[in-house]
Amino acid sequence: MIREEHLEVYDLTLTAKAPVFVGSGKSYVKKEYVFLDPRYARVPDAQVVLMDEAKFFPMLLERGLVDKYERFMLGTQPDLYRFLTAECGFRLGDISAASRCVISAADALDGEHSLKEIHAFVRNGSGRAYVPGSSVKGALRTVILTDMILRENAVHAVPQDKRRGIPEGEYLNTLALKRDREGRAADDAVNCFLRGVSISDSAPVDDGCMMLAGKIDAGIDGKTHKINLCRECIRPGTKLHFKLTLDQSVLKGCATAQRLTAAIQAFDRFYADTYLSRFTNPSGMARVSYDNALLLGGGAGFFSKTLTYPYLGQHAGLAASINVLDRAFSRHRHQDDAGGGISPRTVKYASCGGRLYPYGLCEVNIT
Repeated sequence: MIREEHLEVYDLTLTAKAPVFVGSGKSYVKKEYVFLDPRYARVPDAQVVLMDEAKFFPMLLERGLVDKYERFMLGTQPDLYRFLTAECGFRLGDISAASRCVISAADALDGEHSLKEIHAFVRNGSGRAYVPGSSVKGALRTVILTDMILRENAVHAVPQDKRRGIPEGEYLNTLALKRDREGRAADDAVNCFLRGVSISDSAPVDDGCMMLAGKIDAGIDGKTHKINLCRECIRPGTKLHFKLTLDQSVLKGCATAQRLTAAIQAFDRFYADTYLSRFTNPSGMARVSYDNALLLGGGAGFFSKTLTYPYLGQHAGLAASINVLDRAFSRHRHQDDAGGGISPRTVKYASCGGRLYPYGLCEVNIT
């Protein structure tokens, strides 16, 4: 830790214990990437090549293949690798020369079945994957709020104004920068003490640390259902490095490294006791620890991103979660969640090396 007047700067390291997905909102359809099957492409394992348009299109133009490529994009042939090699005479070296990056397909794709659309990870202007600091701060925000609510040791009533939902501002907007007519700190984001917490974007993540992962839902009874979805993810074991800065001129000691660590641990215990304890572990689940961990990014699940259960308690929290999810996903029959005593009634897993990992699980270290 480096201290400079009122600023405390820490090294924040997240170690991915499972595939981590932070989406960019973009995706690659079947015809936009090259799938390298080791049976045909002479590669050690299945890989996906993402093409660099600035290199790829000049190569097509130089070889007089633009019209042929347009017909491919409009036709029914979905396999870019077979098109480039069988119809255009490309070699693997040509494909590599026109690539932006190569990532492991792991067990998310195979040549025997239809290739899937790949949901892309967020990347910077240089095309390198990274985790935005805002994503980590959002996860910490939920953790901090959960800890503050649990410390009250009370079950709250369902908010009367359902449009506003749980009154998070009562816990966060405690600075006196803006006051109401009675002179009290106003319930306004200007007064949010988390203004004193800043987290840098992560250092870039090497493409060798990236992989593709599918999505598998596991129910309360441990039975699994494979979802037709593919995500570009950070591989388990990868360390993500950030800078965490605490401005104590704003925080006044209400957020320290020690208190953040304690809040993370309190959230982990609550998550395990209230949510995970309702589920039977699916067959093939990897042995992972939820101690001192954040659940980060896409696939981490509804429970990790909301305050419904800590604020309302188990019984009212179940009813409120069912109502929210049923309105948002009416075809998923969330009214049936009541029978299992928990909503949502699935845990989201990613398959990696033949084992199931809970999406987004990261061990936290603050030094």
